Amino acid sequence: MQLRSLVGCLVLFALAGCTPHRLLAPERPPTLQVAGSLTDPGKAPPKSVSYPPASRDVSYRVLLIKDKLIGENPQVGLKPYVNAIGSTDPEVFHIGLNQIFITEGLIKQCQTDGQLAAVIANELGKMVSEREATVPDDIRQPDRLPPVHLPIGGGGNATEADPVHRIEMARYEKQHPKQFAKLPRPNPQTVARSILEKACYQTTDLDAAWPLLQNAQRFSRFENQFKGTTPQGNWKAP
Repeated sequence: MQLRSLVGCLVLFALAGCTPHRLLAPERPPTLQVAGSLTDPGKAPPKSVSYPPASRDVSYRVLLIKDKLIGENPQVGLKPYVNAIGSTDPEVFHIGLNQIFITEGLIKQCQTDGQLAAVIANELGKMVSEREATVPDDIRQPDRLPPVHLPIGGGGNATEADPVHRIEMARYEKQHPKQFAKLPRPNPQTVARSILEKACYQTTDLDAAWPLLQNAQRFSRFENQFKGTTPQGNWKAP
């Protein structure tokens, strides 16, 4: 009898659109294998890596700032998960276009929310730059349509040698010459500053966070484990 009552209550909740939250399956982030496949389809997906989670307060802080950056920048077209690692070493990196990893050590080094926002925005800028490098130029910057050709006359009497159209085409070709050079990647720091500004942070926050980012480049233990790579040098400021 009790079982029937419980089932009846659940049916009523479902019909009313009030399913208890604890009965819903929690949203789960994409696996690292999926992220690895998006990074480079030609490479084998990375192995799962175990890491200690950051403290609750630190994780909450970074998630709030990430959500603000993403919410105010829908034009970026990215909605990555941010995972806070419980490590004192300052480190930040991303996997594909759907995951950012940042250590508790780097988060605590950011004295202001603006600096932490700059660190995350800089990583988003890298992701945008990498994504745009894979998009064909004709999609990134499509050619503007030429003037519509309306021939003089109708049917078989239409005159193709329309002098007005020729003049318009000549003006169009002069104003919109064909681009043969490959479009460069967007500068990650330029993208980061734009993201910060739209989210009501200061673009100078990136300058304040830059020494922290430079120092973080010396640490790549978790990134190497996730990506199966070796540390890279010759990192330069813009």
